[in-house]
Amino acid sequence: MNNKGRLYGTVNFHDECKFRETLLPNNYNAYESEVHKGMYIALSKHGKLKKGNRVSTKMSVTHFLP
Repeated sequence: MNNKGRLYGTVNFHDECKFRETLLPNNYNAYESEVHKGMYIALSKHGKLKKGNRVSTKMSVTHFLP
């Protein structure tokens, strides 16, 4: 994830490739960037990526099944 909250693919492993897994109270997981705190992986209802700086763990687009 870059500093603007966009996910991208890369051949080489960088610190931006690390994410912290958090277990939410509703038994779902959320994934937060290690480098950019407060930015989460999120998918829209149509399956497209959303910017990580525009979402929070309260939104269902960041909830993933373990």
